[in-house]
Amino acid sequence: MPSPTQVIPEEASCEGPVGAGHDLVPPPLTDDAPLWRREPYRLLFPLGVVLGWVGVAKWLLLATAGVGTFSSADHAIAQVQGFMMCFAAGFLLTAIPRRTGSAPASAGVVVVAALAPTLTTIAAVFERFAWSQVAWLVLVATLVGFVVRRLRGGAAARRRPPVAFVWVPLSFLMGLAGSLLMALRALGPEWRPLHTVGKGLLVQGMFVGLILGVGSMVIPLITRATAPPDAGPRDRRALASHLLAALLLAGSFVVEEYVDARAGLGVRGLVALVVLVGAAGLARRPTLPGLHRWLVWLGAWCVPVGLLLAAAFPAQRTGALHVLFLGGFAALALSVAVHVTLAHAGDERRLLGRPWQVAALGLLLVAALALRLAVSFDPARLWLWLGLSAAAFLLATAAWAALAAPRLLREA
Repeated sequence: MPSPTQVIPEEASCEGPVGAGHDLVPPPLTDDAPLWRREPYRLLFPLGVVLGWVGVAKWLLLATAGVGTFSSADHAIAQVQGFMMCFAAGFLLTAIPRRTGSAPASAGVVVVAALAPTLTTIAAVFERFAWSQVAWLVLVATLVGFVVRRLRGGAAARRRPPVAFVWVPLSFLMGLAGSLLMALRALGPEWRPLHTVGKGLLVQGMFVGLILGVGSMVIPLITRATAPPDAGPRDRRALASHLLAALLLAGSFVVEEYVDARAGLGVRGLVALVVLVGAAGLARRPTLPGLHRWLVWLGAWCVPVGLLLAAAFPAQRTGALHVLFLGGFAALALSVAVHVTLAHAGDERRLLGRPWQVAALGLLLVAALALRLAVSFDPARLWLWLGLSAAAFLLATAAWAALAAPRLLREA
């Protein structure tokens, strides 16, 4: 069995020539399905950006025109269950059928993946939080069913994902459990601790888990053209270690709420660090040309770093967690989307180069994070820093769109 850092031969990997920029683009599916079903990212990535604008623009409107309310609930829902969910669904619905050699996602699955986060975000904006979570639960059930069916394809599957992909269904289940636990708050104030545990599972745990699982394959492929081996019957020990890590990650939210906040954050950060270094080889720097590869690598580092900073500096917990949210979640979503979009478009020059849009994306995300951190150190000028941070994030997504938009309708 090849080691996790061994390069899989092209004919065995079906990943295509790295030099051509197709290290995440296997041969196209032999199916007559329309493009939006074969490559749902073309629909879901731009939709995610739009929903991200909805979640972040509220801070800009409040800072500049005093329009809106300070409540952050709709902001969190739009960013996690709207913006991030569209990018996750777009990637998974595109990559898993190609990886396993199975049929494209059905029209119903793609429609749910687009409609549910949209309804979730709109309902949250109008403070109809119960309805927002109904749409969310439909989406999670749909994606879990899709992922489990494709990963259990058995002998019919052309390739199987690495064993760390077990994190994908487990992460969606964390999000499902989190949404249900959050609903308990309606039963009375005595349920507030479980509501807080649920919020952590949904806002942090689900996407940390998805990054650990998907990142085990995507990070080494994008940054170094290496691939972990496919899951096999002898991987029981590795599977058990990932299941234990997932249990620790989920349990860290209980520890944070009922035992010690710093301990819970610390456990979460250490789990993320160990899995990313062990399964994704995060300790190794990118070796392939392409500026976006460094954004992927640095974004992955921001996941454990943000959590460990929050544990080390509890007084600046909110600011430190934005290292996770902006530097980690958002940077990874947008930079991996850059790779997928350019690779599928066959744009080798930009894939291996330093497009100005990628440079602007990285610099503006750094600015958005720095300005958000300024709130922790200068709360007297809260609205100045929040407004500027929101503006920087919106400009970062505009830079992404300037690069991606001309290629989203282009079939390589």
